[in-house]
Amino acid sequence: MFRRFVENFDESSDEFLVKLKRQIAEGSDEAIVLAAELLYLNVMPLSPATIGVNRKFEILGSVLSWVSFEVQVPEELAGAASPGYMKGGQAFLNYRWAQFAFLIRLTQLMVKLPLAERESALRDPWRFRDLAESVLTDYDGKSRARAQFHVLLFLLFPDVFAPVSVERNKRLIRDAFADRLVEPTGDLDRDIHAIRQQLEAEHGGRFSFYDEPWRSRWEPPPPPRSQKGWLVRGANVDGVNAIPQWLAGGFCSVSFSDIEQLPAGASRQQVKDAVAAGLPDAKQGRKDVAAGQLWRFLSGFQPGDLIATVDGDAVYVGTITGDAYHDDSAGRGLARRRSVEWNPSPVSRQSLPEEAQAKLKTAMTIGELTSVIAALATNAGLEEQLTDEVLAQDETRDLIVPALTQAFADDLLMPLGWLQETADLLAAKRQMILYGPPGTGKTYLATKLGEALAGPDRTRLVQFHPSYGYEDFIEGFRPRLGENGMIGFDLVPGPFKNAVEAAEKEPDRPYVLVIDEINRANLAKVFGELYFLLEYRNHEITLQYSPDEPFKLPKNVFVIGTMNTVDRSVALIDAAMRRRFVFRALAPDRLPVDGLLRRWLERERLSVLPALLLEEVNRRLSDPDRAVGPSYLMTPNVATRRGLELIWTAEILPLLEDQLYGKLHDIEAEFGLPVLLDALGHTLP
Repeated sequence: MFRRFVENFDESSDEFLVKLKRQIAEGSDEAIVLAAELLYLNVMPLSPATIGVNRKFEILGSVLSWVSFEVQVPEELAGAASPGYMKGGQAFLNYRWAQFAFLIRLTQLMVKLPLAERESALRDPWRFRDLAESVLTDYDGKSRARAQFHVLLFLLFPDVFAPVSVERNKRLIRDAFADRLVEPTGDLDRDIHAIRQQLEAEHGGRFSFYDEPWRSRWEPPPPPRSQKGWLVRGANVDGVNAIPQWLAGGFCSVSFSDIEQLPAGASRQQVKDAVAAGLPDAKQGRKDVAAGQLWRFLSGFQPGDLIATVDGDAVYVGTITGDAYHDDSAGRGLARRRSVEWNPSPVSRQSLPEEAQAKLKTAMTIGELTSVIAALATNAGLEEQLTDEVLAQDETRDLIVPALTQAFADDLLMPLGWLQETADLLAAKRQMILYGPPGTGKTYLATKLGEALAGPDRTRLVQFHPSYGYEDFIEGFRPRLGENGMIGFDLVPGPFKNAVEAAEKEPDRPYVLVIDEINRANLAKVFGELYFLLEYRNHEITLQYSPDEPFKLPKNVFVIGTMNTVDRSVALIDAAMRRRFVFRALAPDRLPVDGLLRRWLERERLSVLPALLLEEVNRRLSDPDRAVGPSYLMTPNVATRRGLELIWTAEILPLLEDQLYGKLHDIEAEFGLPVLLDALGHTLP
C-alpha cells in the first residue's frame, strides 16, 4: 500500500475514494482491509456535525467492497464511530489524502520495528509520539496531517494527550494555564499533561478544556458581531394571522412544519440535512431557499437584533431577546420561536421612506432589513437601541453628491456648466453613457467625473469585450484547485456585485462603476436580471446563482458607460437599455470637446498647429460620427517634428484608413501630413 498510494501520488482532480480505488483496488485483500482500518481512524473521531454516521460507514463500505470476500466493521468499532468527538473543518476534510498517507507511513514504520521495540512504543506515549512525528512530512515537504497526528495520540493514550486536534489551540491552552506549571518543559504535550494533572487534582476528577469555566480562559473571544435587522412574515402562517399572538406572547415564529425540530445555533449542514429529509420531493432550489431561511431564524438571528413584521399597513418593530426555542402549545406552525420585545404601537407603512417600503415587499418569509432598520426603529421610538454600525448602513439617509468645482473644470479644460449638468443628470438617472468618436476623451472624462463625485477609492473601471458575460460581470462559479489536488467550484462575485457590496457599507456616498466600451458586449447577456434593477432600484430580486439571497441595486451606485460612434453602435442598443441610461455626446465640433486641443496647447505653451491640423481633418471628413478626437494630439510629443510625424503615421492615418475603408483609395493624398500642411500654408520646424 505504501508503494501504491504514497510513492505513486495521484495528482488528478478526482475525488479521494475514486483515486484510492484506482491505486489499491487491484492490490491484495489484506492491503484493502488495512486501508479500511486506517480510514476508520480518520473518520471515526469526527462528530455528526462534520460527517454523519451513515456517511462514515458508506466510506468504509466502499473500500471494503473491493475485497473478494465479505468484511464487516466489528460491532464494538461500529459503536465507537457513531458519536465522534471532534468537529473537523474543511481543511481536515480536504486533507484526507495526506492523513491517509501519514497513517500508511506510520504503519510501515511500526511494522519494520523489532517486535519488542514496537510493543515498547505502543506502551510508551512519548516514544510513540516521536515515532509518529518522524513520518509527518508529506511528499512535498509539508505536514498537512497534523490534526490526524494529534487525534491519533489522544485515541491511543487518552490519559496523557488532550483531545485537542488543532495545534494552535494546544498552544493557547498551555499559555493560558502556564501558572499551573511547576517546571515548564517547553514540550507542548508534556506541559499540557502536567496542567491536566494539576487541574484534575484541584477539581476532583476528569474535565475537558472545551467545557466551562476552562474554555473561556484560553479560547479567544469571537469578534463582536454587528447588530442586524430582520423581517419575519406572520400575517399568513398556514392560513392564520399569527401576529396578534406574537404581540401578546412576546415572540415571533416560523413554520416549516414538515421539517424536524432543530436546536438553536444549528449548523448550515444540519439544517440542509433536515430540509432534505423533510422535503424529499421538492426541487433543489426550493430546498436551498428553505434551508437558508430556517438557518437564519435558528442561527443567524441574535439577541439584540431588531425585527419587524407587517400586517397590512401596520409595521410592528421589536428587539430579539433570546435564542431559538421550541413551544408547540399553539400548534406546530408556531412552534419554532424567538423571544421578542415588541413595540405594541405600529408604524404606518406608507409613512416610511421609499427604500424601507421596498424592502418590506420581499416575498421571503425571512428577509434582512439591516440597511433600512434604522428608519423603522426610529419611527417606532426605538432609536436608542440602534448601534453605530446600523446607523452607518442606513440607506435611507440622503445621498451626498458633491458639487463640481471650478478647479476641477479648469484641470479638464472643460466648461464647468456642462460638467455640472452632466453630474446632475448622472445623479438623477444613476446610469449614463458618454458616446462619441475615438479620441474624444470618453473614458478619461468618465473616470475623472467618477473620482470627483465619489473619490478614487470608490471608482472602479471594467472593460467590456465580446466574450464578456453575466458570470464575469455579476457573479459566477469559478474552478478552484484544492490543497488535495481536487477541483472545486466557488461562487465568485464580479465587479458589479463587488461595487454593490462596497456601496452598501457607505449608503450616503456615491460609488461609480465605469464600463469602458459598453457596447462591445452582449448587453442583454451581461446584465441579465439587472435590466429590471436599473429602472426599479428599490425593488429586490434574486440572482440566478444566489436564489436564497435577495439582491437590490443601491441608490448610491452610479454606472457610466462609454461608446464609440464610429461603427454606429449606439443605434444597436436596444430600446430597453436606452431607456435606462441618459446619453451625453462628446463630439469634436461641440462643447465640451470643441476647442479642447487648442486650449490644452495654449496651457502647455505649445504651437497651435496640431489644433489647426485636426480641424482641417475633421472639416474634410464632414461626418461628426467619424471625426478624430483631440486626445491623439494631447501629448508633449507634438512639440517636435519627429513626434508629430510619428503620431500622424502610426495613429491618425491608420484610424482614417479603417473608418474610410472602401471609400477612399489614397488616404495619404487626402489626409497625409504634408498635404494638410500645404493646405494650411504651414511647414514643420
